[in-house]
Amino acid sequence: MRNQQAVLPIVLFSLLLSVHLTGAQSGGQDACVGKIMDIHGTVHEPTKSRETVAVVFVYVDITCPIANFYQPTLRRLARTYEPKGIRFYQIHPDPDGDKGALVTHAKDYDVVSPVILDAKQALAEKHNAKVTPEAHVYLTDGTKIYRGRIDNTYATCGNRRPEATSHELRDALRAALAGRRPVTAVTEAVGCQILLER
Repeated sequence: MRNQQAVLPIVLFSLLLSVHLTGAQSGGQDACVGKIMDIHGTVHEPTKSRETVAVVFVYVDITCPIANFYQPTLRRLARTYEPKGIRFYQIHPDPDGDKGALVTHAKDYDVVSPVILDAKQALAEKHNAKVTPEAHVYLTDGTKIYRGRIDNTYATCGNRRPEATSHELRDALRAALAGRRPVTAVTEAVGCQILLER
């Protein structure tokens, strides 16, 4: 009986440690990323500010027409939600990406968010990004609360609605600001496939 009582705390500690490590691997700060550098050489720490509520990583590509179509929407969302503590970053997961081309593209499309060249595709792999455009929303503790499309304007690559009837990214941001999880946590983004070069 004494041996069983002595073993029980050890077993419980092992279980708690296992849960902690599993949580750290599946979520955690690493999933949200620490420091990242934009195309102008500015270093960003997305979750460092106490004013930050959530971080949005949107995967885009300068050659993807659907990603470019959403640039005005992304600009409006950034201007609306940045002052409320939502940090936006546009990620280009392109091994052949050229910073000069990204600077020109950002200027042409009036991109107001920091632009990140993910030349080694480390972020895309970390976030398991599949297409452009695709949004990933994280809380400051590294918990992912949304992944998927910006809205449902595109049903498929060749099928575009006159206007969106659902706005999943916007809804996820509103939920984060309200301190709750979005009703829809995952959707299928429509766009250009991200080819990871491993």
